[in-house]
Amino acid sequence: MAKRKIFYGWWIVIAAAVLHFFGGGAFFYGFSTFFNPIRNTFGWSAAVTSVAFTLRGIEQGALGPVAGLLVDRIGARKLMLAGWCVIGLGFYLMSRINSLWAFYGSFLLVATGMSFGTGLVMNTVVANWFTKKRSRALAITFIGPGACGLLAPLLAFSISQIGWRDTLSITGIVLFAVGVPLSLLFRHKPAQYGYLPDGEIAASMPETESGLNLNPTGKTAGQESESSARSFTAKEALKTRAFWLLSLVFFFQQVGTSAVTVHIVPYLESVKVPTAIAALAVTGMTLSSLIGRLGFGLLGDFTNKRYLIAISLVIQTVGILIFSLIDVNRSWLIIPFLLTYGPGFGGPIPLRPALQADYFGTKNFGTIMGLISLIGTVGGLASPVIAGWVFDTSGSYHLAWQIFALLSVPAIPLILLTKPPDVNLKQ
Repeated sequence: MAKRKIFYGWWIVIAAAVLHFFGGGAFFYGFSTFFNPIRNTFGWSAAVTSVAFTLRGIEQGALGPVAGLLVDRIGARKLMLAGWCVIGLGFYLMSRINSLWAFYGSFLLVATGMSFGTGLVMNTVVANWFTKKRSRALAITFIGPGACGLLAPLLAFSISQIGWRDTLSITGIVLFAVGVPLSLLFRHKPAQYGYLPDGEIAASMPETESGLNLNPTGKTAGQESESSARSFTAKEALKTRAFWLLSLVFFFQQVGTSAVTVHIVPYLESVKVPTAIAALAVTGMTLSSLIGRLGFGLLGDFTNKRYLIAISLVIQTVGILIFSLIDVNRSWLIIPFLLTYGPGFGGPIPLRPALQADYFGTKNFGTIMGLISLIGTVGGLASPVIAGWVFDTSGSYHLAWQIFALLSVPAIPLILLTKPPDVNLKQ
């Protein structure tokens, strides 16, 4: 097989990593720096403020199957262009809020844009363009959200200097300016451009005037590959044990990770850690997750992905337990927390979509991933509000983290029980 010198799929990977960096840094990890400033401005409780994050989870869980179906039907570019326009608008409107409901509404608007402009949509495209190197491609894609914690200290500094309103407004403008042009780089499937996944082309295929490599049947190289690949429809996937086990793994993992992402800065501030250090902890968490994203992601093309995910989940659970022990006299535990939770949290991120593609193919990847996300996201809906409620009633987050660590444990045996689905179920 001949190799193209620069496979277009890698440009898609780079664009996805950059978009993940800005989207994740501003809305998922970095937004924790806005939590207390907004809450203190209006006098809201931690639980009431956290409801926005639960609404985000409900909205993104509900839109996941819709986004997955649309990306499989019409491709990624149109969805992403619309998504990043909505993201920019949502941040700008949030900077103008004067009520709790306006906060919820603008937060949901940003979440809607994220559903169509990032995550599932971009992962679907990357999975379409790679087969043998899928885990590696996804690992590189997720360098973006792994490094995006670098934005948290920058956001915290900006909030301290010009306030949270102006910081939100500037963030919206930046996200629009970055997201729209990079969205134009996305192409849905290599088959449409004469490629095989991974950049391989059949050396014996004649080149047409259009530049597409056609086989003797008249199909492009990519079309032949796709037609022969094992792919489940969403309906067929729902009948498999593997689908439900993967969904439950995601469900239990989300219980802990969702609450930690939302409350890491407020929690550390509550145990007298300075805000600047708390923001740096967000950076440390995402950067240390690169160990898992890259390490486990690169190994995924050569080792059983289920075992790698199980190891990651064990490390993540240990990290949450360590997190629960941090207090004013043991702030040094932030370091072992970062060195355990980060890699453990990061490991499954590229492996989960790669394993899904291995099991169900890529023809309906977005739709199936959306359904898995719908079920799995439920695990992270209540945990931020519960963590906020525990703090409001007891003055401490410690019990919440201990509960979430225990609730993360079932994901470990469940991933080990997840085996490839029976292809006969497709018939």
